[in-house]
Amino acid sequence: MTMPPRQWRSASAFLIGSVLISASLAVAQQPTPPPQKAAVDSSTMDLEQLMKIEIVVAGSKRAQQSRDVASFVSVISAAEIREHGYRTLADMLRTLPGFYVSNDRNYSYIGVRGFSRPGDFNSRILLLLNGLRTNESVYDLAYIGEEFSVDVDLIERVEVIRGPSSALYGSNAFFAVINVVTRPGSSLAGTEVSTSAASFGTYSGRASYGHTFVNDLDLLVSATYSDGKGRNLYYPEYDTPLTSNGLANGADHEGFHKLLVTASKGDFSFQANSVSREKGLPIPLFASLFNDKRTRTTDELRLASLSFNRTFSDSGSFSTRLHAGRYSYEGEYAYQPGTNKDLAIGEWWGLDVDAAHRIGSRQFLTFGAEYRDNFKQIQTNFDPEPYLLYSYVRNKFTRWGVFAQDEIKLAEPLVLYAGVRVDQYKGFGSAISPRVALIYTPSPKTTFKLLAGRAFRAPNMFELYYETAAIQYKANPLLKPEHIESFELIAQRFIGGGAQISASAFTNRLTGLTDQRLDPADSLLVFQNVGEAHSRGLELGLGVNRGHGLTGQLSYSLQRTVDRATGTTLTNSPGQVVQLQLRSPILGSRVVAALDAQHVSERLTLVGSAGSHTLTNFSLFAPKTFGRFDLSATVYNLFAARYGDPVSATRYGQDIIQQDGRSFRVRTTLHY
Repeated sequence: MTMPPRQWRSASAFLIGSVLISASLAVAQQPTPPPQKAAVDSSTMDLEQLMKIEIVVAGSKRAQQSRDVASFVSVISAAEIREHGYRTLADMLRTLPGFYVSNDRNYSYIGVRGFSRPGDFNSRILLLLNGLRTNESVYDLAYIGEEFSVDVDLIERVEVIRGPSSALYGSNAFFAVINVVTRPGSSLAGTEVSTSAASFGTYSGRASYGHTFVNDLDLLVSATYSDGKGRNLYYPEYDTPLTSNGLANGADHEGFHKLLVTASKGDFSFQANSVSREKGLPIPLFASLFNDKRTRTTDELRLASLSFNRTFSDSGSFSTRLHAGRYSYEGEYAYQPGTNKDLAIGEWWGLDVDAAHRIGSRQFLTFGAEYRDNFKQIQTNFDPEPYLLYSYVRNKFTRWGVFAQDEIKLAEPLVLYAGVRVDQYKGFGSAISPRVALIYTPSPKTTFKLLAGRAFRAPNMFELYYETAAIQYKANPLLKPEHIESFELIAQRFIGGGAQISASAFTNRLTGLTDQRLDPADSLLVFQNVGEAHSRGLELGLGVNRGHGLTGQLSYSLQRTVDRATGTTLTNSPGQVVQLQLRSPILGSRVVAALDAQHVSERLTLVGSAGSHTLTNFSLFAPKTFGRFDLSATVYNLFAARYGDPVSATRYGQDIIQQDGRSFRVRTTLHY
């Protein structure tokens, strides 16, 4: 049963307060920790040195330098997150080459290399938390907004692996794999208390405790609470006396709470996290009433895992993870005279086993298996008062996959990667995902990569089985997987002075794309495999980091994604994306000024277009002020650009939703 909004907010506030007080008492009773060894100061290193220590785990399920990964890799560090004032994963991802983000005032959606279907739930991206899959089991949804599993202040780094990776990870590793790595307890060495205030009546607080004990147990416990009133908004599409003259007042609220616990000792590690978010919707969803505060959605995701990881010197490694999760969604839509409710529940457990073994001096073999039991999947739609059931669908299914990848040093500067994975699903049988890569490193400053691969996305439970007469949806259990075939050439070179240039040219062929269509036989909406698209593009980048002074990067993406049948550009597919990031100390002080900007060219919608726009954010970050405080202030959309994002017309009855203008956030973090 879902807790009423006021009750769970009160309970969350009480829980946060209790954790904060308990943590403070614990620190007060804790003896002064022994001095720690000096950490590596990456701020004093040039770009080439940074690349040498820039370790990525998600590329081959083992630690590698980023330039040795068979992909175009980006890494976002904890320092960048703090200095640029990023609030969400969406804020971070929109700064990377080839990425852009859309928002429908409920969720944020990732676009990669010119492809983003409005409202596709990010199911073509695999999102990991410390290597654990977070895409839930009903919609395959990957959270990148405020509803993401952990507070961004607890992120150590974000690894972004572009291109199809189903050869290692199976379904959803379609366009990219994103692995969020959290900070260890030792990085806190005590308690952190963070508070922030932002535009639209938004306030949040976080209390975290981390420590490495004398018995080598590393522990981190953190809780976050946030509540926001949201904007009062105007929608010209609803400017009539019957719909409040287009004004939505107080209906855009958002509140969430998050918990994270991680512990590690020796070869064993444990993590558990929980997030619950309630979001008000100021615009009608599924033709509900405009500006009605009863229309809202509630998302909850809980994950837990126990892992064993052992490395055998330089000869290989073995790891296994037992994990479980629960996802729930409740949508309440206001109609006249009552409401309609949409509920979804997914529960699962799984077991992953990975191993790596060095064969002689020229081969490194990685292999493993994955099993997942989705033992409960419920989707139901009903009117609560008077009670009227429109649909109730209950499913369960299991899936498994096995994979192997061989890394072969053909010659001193030339390495071959060859891998394949076989997945077995109930309903459509097996899927085979191969990939191959050549990495040529003629000198320490230059790297070339030639990549080819095939990946798939299995249809999710929502697409397969959801049906309800209330919003005229019907099921299609005969859906098949989508596939992508990708080829890419990457070049990276250090040119001196702490600068690196990069270029990537790619082509993607997508087949069996799932799209929601109106069936003319019964006028019901149904998901079908009806699409095929081709995408080509070029991404250019320049990064500068001399270890001091001005640091930044500039990227330019040129891309075209078309429907093969018609030759027309896909909706929500910009032809050009430009990103700029700059940060620098102010007059030799410890205060850092940071600026990031993104230009997105025109995007087509179903009936028109969303014009081009440029977003600019500016941030100031002052670390260890008065010895204990981190202070930051950020202005988002600095120049108040007016723009809208394409959205799913079948859900909202309109194809563009206007986004926020200028807003701000100030934050303080106390370390003790």
